[in-house]
Amino acid sequence: MTGKTHQIIGLTAGIYSYLAFAPPVYGPATFAAVAVAAHIAALLPDIDQPTSKIWVDLPFGHVAGELVNPFLQHRNLSHSLLGFGIFTGIAYEVLLHFPTYWGIHRPAVLMAAVVAYGSHLLADMVTVEGIPLFYPSQHMYGIPPHPFEGLRILTGHWFENLIVFPLSNLVFITMLYSYWPILRRVLFHQ
Repeated sequence: MTGKTHQIIGLTAGIYSYLAFAPPVYGPATFAAVAVAAHIAALLPDIDQPTSKIWVDLPFGHVAGELVNPFLQHRNLSHSLLGFGIFTGIAYEVLLHFPTYWGIHRPAVLMAAVVAYGSHLLADMVTVEGIPLFYPSQHMYGIPPHPFEGLRILTGHWFENLIVFPLSNLVFITMLYSYWPILRRVLFHQ
């Protein structure tokens, strides 16, 4: 999938996990942290590609992407269960350093980040390339499995751009509309 598709799927999954499972109490700082964490986590598995959206979104990201490029291959460690576990551990440690006076509900932010990262892996599993789920094994896993892999999506082609991306945006808007009463309490102290 392309960065824009990962971005909207990750934001939808991360924000949904927060709105559906976190306590519906006033917490605009938590909601902002959830949105930022979901955005970053949804793009982070592609850190191994110098042209990925995460590098484009960061100041001097192109330079950093080129520096990292010789050391990483696309769809390896960051697209595996091992990478998922490493990310979860690092995210947990980073969140421990958030001061309590910020008023951020750390478990909600961690849940949103982990769900968004996982959404990236699932989305890449439905592409023709698949992912090395059990890295360092180089076997690529995908959904649907053999013998139906012909139904998988080509990254950046018409089906992703004309069907998956617009539907993902529609799901995002529908989710915000459906959870508006909870979202209103979270953002506006009502």
